[in-house]
Amino acid sequence: MVLRKQFIFTLLTLINRISALTKLFSARKALKTTSNLLMVAGCSILLSGCEAKKPAGPPEKFTIAIPKNINPVLMKIADVKGYFREEGLDVNLQLHSSGKAAIQSLLDGKADLAAAADTPIMFAMMKGARLSILATIDTSTKDDAIVARKDRGIASVSDLKGRKVGVTLGTAGDYFLDSYLVMNALSRKDVVIVEMKPEEMSEALSQGKIDAVSTWQPNVSNLLKALGQRGIMLHSDSVYTQTFNLVSMQPLTRQRPEALRRLLRALVKAEGFAAANSKESQRIMSAFSGMDGESLAGIWNDFVYNISLNQSLLVTLEDQARWAIKNGLTDRRDLPSFFDALYVDGLKSVKPDAVRVIR
Repeated sequence: MVLRKQFIFTLLTLINRISALTKLFSARKALKTTSNLLMVAGCSILLSGCEAKKPAGPPEKFTIAIPKNINPVLMKIADVKGYFREEGLDVNLQLHSSGKAAIQSLLDGKADLAAAADTPIMFAMMKGARLSILATIDTSTKDDAIVARKDRGIASVSDLKGRKVGVTLGTAGDYFLDSYLVMNALSRKDVVIVEMKPEEMSEALSQGKIDAVSTWQPNVSNLLKALGQRGIMLHSDSVYTQTFNLVSMQPLTRQRPEALRRLLRALVKAEGFAAANSKESQRIMSAFSGMDGESLAGIWNDFVYNISLNQSLLVTLEDQARWAIKNGLTDRRDLPSFFDALYVDGLKSVKPDAVRVIR
């Protein structure tokens, strides 16, 4: 209502000015001046309508479960640089060893939101979890890889046949392993899968309890550094484009839509900071992930830190669901509606051009 009154008042003022200008100047000059006045008034009205409301009252609290790795960099930047506080939010970043563990914390009611790769999100939905995907916060074709013991005769993917491979089941590392094997005319049955947590891989690999692991950064770089000349990385960019996403349970999007918009706006600010300040962003993530600065700088450009919601995410989730069904990794035999899980209203309100989903 206030904006409408401003608009009417502005128009009346302009009419009066136009009348005066017509008397004082030639028609041509008056037209030019009027055009300028209209443009200024229009911009003023537009800005007053689009300006973000300053949050009132006490900060809204969110607990967000995230893995302690490279992917949630925008989360950590928003925390360190105070963007969450600017948006009237009190955010607690709850740390986990994997996105799968972060999702489990969300499902257990110990967190309001979680950040994870697409694979654990898919598995949770295949089990019936009613999740909302708010945004993809980074993508990469290089995050996942296999680290193997070269001193055990592993020089290529074909050498993995019959070998013990450590995997955190239900994660992007799990999906990457299968995809990489299939691309090289092998299958899951051609290796011996050893389930283990990410933090267990280094000791198991160095002590020779397993021959290789399929995992993600910074685990990949840390393992290669620890193995030295004994280690080798097996990878292909064409295997899998991993997306890392922010999710909540569906009721939250109905209960706290304004708070979620503020959260996304803080992440968009962090995206802009990361693009303009890569060195400082790397220092923030080095301190957070425990990865040394030189190693982090070497893989920084392997990730695209961009807030979005794309059609390709739906394709990935559906492909992974079919993979899980085919390999007997789920009891479900049909696909859930991943489209219904996309919460587009929040991101559309703060970064509309970032939503590219076909309805």
